[in-house]
Amino acid sequence: MNSEFRNISIYSIYLRNHGKKNTFEKLIGDLKRIKSMKFDVIWLLPIHPVGIINKKGELGSPYSIKDFGDINPEYGDMDSFKTLIEAAHKEGLKVMIDVVYNHTSYDSKVFNEHPEYFITDENGKPMCKAEDWTDVIDLDYDNKNIWHPMIGYLKKWSMLGVDGYRCDVASLVPVEFWKTAREEVAKINPNTMWLAESVHKEFIEELAEKGFKAYGDKEVYEAFDILYDYDIHPQFEAFVEGEISLKEYIDVVKNQDKLYPDDYIKLRFIENHDQKRMSACVDSMEKKINFTVLSYMLKGATLVYAGQETSDTHTPSLFDLDPVNFDRVIPEYAKLIEKLNLLVKDEVFKTKKVSYEIVEDNLLIVRYEDDKVIAAINFGDKEIEYDFNLEGEYEEVLEDSTLVDVGKLKIIEPIIMRRR
Repeated sequence: MNSEFRNISIYSIYLRNHGKKNTFEKLIGDLKRIKSMKFDVIWLLPIHPVGIINKKGELGSPYSIKDFGDINPEYGDMDSFKTLIEAAHKEGLKVMIDVVYNHTSYDSKVFNEHPEYFITDENGKPMCKAEDWTDVIDLDYDNKNIWHPMIGYLKKWSMLGVDGYRCDVASLVPVEFWKTAREEVAKINPNTMWLAESVHKEFIEELAEKGFKAYGDKEVYEAFDILYDYDIHPQFEAFVEGEISLKEYIDVVKNQDKLYPDDYIKLRFIENHDQKRMSACVDSMEKKINFTVLSYMLKGATLVYAGQETSDTHTPSLFDLDPVNFDRVIPEYAKLIEKLNLLVKDEVFKTKKVSYEIVEDNLLIVRYEDDKVIAAINFGDKEIEYDFNLEGEYEEVLEDSTLVDVGKLKIIEPIIMRRR
């Protein structure tokens, strides 16, 4: 586990629907905009050819992969992908790609060449553990003959310059495989980032009832630097919907410290390609800003899904051409993201010393390492007065102002103060 990744910010891109910049070559033209928001990493949803058999929608799911070693011709070819990597590196952006190692498409190269690498049902037919994933079939990692070629694909992409891997439903693939893959890839790039889409506890329990093994977050941390916070995402959704209190949500956030290794890193986000746009979940920009600030102030790395910076309420389909409208970018919100991305580059955000205090049910106070950074977020509708009792000079990050000897303040909009 690499604690250096605790304060990184990731911009997630579904290239098929990335507005008019929907090929590797065209995406190069958007890198400066992305970097201007001070992101560290771009994560590309799967870039490989998509299967046709049992495909979903008009174009098929990017998570139904036909060939792990090739490029989806929608996006370009190997040379244009390498050019994109080089351009991203020149902008100071690392490149992470999505790898989908639990399953393949029905017409995948792996299945055509090695049908014995797949789990089967009682009739001997290839199957998927999740019944609604009707366009894919699951690999069988008990057959260790598959380990070498699958790791070989990762090494190929690392040699091309890929900096990290977001591993789809990583909890469904043996941890020992991931540990072996990590060791092998480290021979090419020891600083490779490993992000696991760890899954909801309910999904793990559902698979267990069917006789399938899935791994809990504590086990997955043995192989990965960063895990999704899906372990508490149901509570986040309930908090957004007003079904549970701020205290109930923060209690599960704090409980993560008891469950995971000391240097654990969770990925914080308010939306991703599998979730609703936050703009569709709240009735005001003020609320969206509150949840955005919260995602950055919780201990961990941060994710923004492309289009979050627009006014779009629609989450793009994974299966069809459904482009984000970047003409709807909200400049003030993009500026907020820039300020937050700059803020979390401060070394203090690598610390484990984070405390949370709740005032009058709705005001959250987050303190980093002896008050070097303090955030106040009011999730209610009324001003709440709070005595910060701070001595010295502080920068107010969101307003670009200077505060000295901060005492009582009335909080309605988020405030973030950093000691000078």
